[in-house]
Parts: sequence; C-alpha cells; structure tokens
Amino acid sequence: MDDGRTLAGARERLDDAIDTEEVLRTSKAEARRLRERVQRIVSDGSFEDATLDEFGIARLGQLREIVPSLVILDAEDTARALDRPATDAFLRFAERDAARALLAPASRQVNSIVKTLDDDGAGKDTEIPVVRQTADAYLRGAERDVRQIWPALAERLAERRKGL
Repeated sequence: MDDGRTLAGARERLDDAIDTEEVLRTSKAEARRLRERVQRIVSDGSFEDATLDEFGIARLGQLREIVPSLVILDAEDTARALDRPATDAFLRFAERDAARALLAPASRQVNSIVKTLDDDGAGKDTEIPVVRQTADAYLRGAERDVRQIWPALAERLAERRKGL
C-alpha cells in the first residue's frame, strides 16, 4: 500500500485527539488550564493574516505542543495552519463537553482514513507496512479506540471495515 504514511499520520493525529479528550474529560482543572493556554495563543493576533509570519509559525508550534489536534499539518508533518473551526469548538466546549471539543479533528482523521483506503482500493488483507497491520486490523483498532468517545465515527470505521 502506497499511502501507509498517510494512514500512520492520520492514526497518530486521531490518537492525539483521543488523548486530549481524555485529559479534558478526567480533569476539570487541566481542561481549564488547556483552554486558557489555547485562548492566550490564538488571541494574540498571530493568526490574523492568511500567510503566517515567523511569529505566527512559532505560535503554531507552541499550540501544536499543547493541543496538537488544533493544528493543520502538511504531508511532511509540518504545522501549516490553525484549524479555526476546531479551535472555536475547543474553546467553546473544552471545559464542559470534551468529546464535542475534539469532534472536528477526530472526524477529519476518520475521513482521511476512509478516503485513503477507498482511493487505494484496500481489501481486508491489504498490508499497511508502515503500521505493520492489515487494513482490517488497522480499522478495527481505530474503531475500538474511538467507540466510547465518538460512536458515530466508530460506526463509520466499522462500515468501511465491513466493505473491505
């Protein structure tokens, strides 16, 4: 499979969303602290221009360290832009609905996974060398990990797995 790196990156970013959701859900104090840190970074004007200057790129790097799911990455895994809708949802829901706060980034990664597998015409036994799994095992693991947080995303992965 040629797009193994894409699938590995999508899974890594999905795991980032899962990890952040867990932090928000399990610690009100940490949820408040993360929301406040994100708010400080995004409200300083660094992201106002469509093209980021050095300061904006540095702030994007800081944001990626705090809540990686709010940063859009390119194919080389380089931070390129602020995901504004995801950031708005994060700021709005981080302290009261952890799953909703990270739904957009998680959904984006599930869409990437499904599209990549569709585009490659992956079958049940298609090997994904980068992650050392078959397409079936890869989807089964992602489905299992998101089921408790985002059941609709788990169902989307399950449907794709059944279609292999």
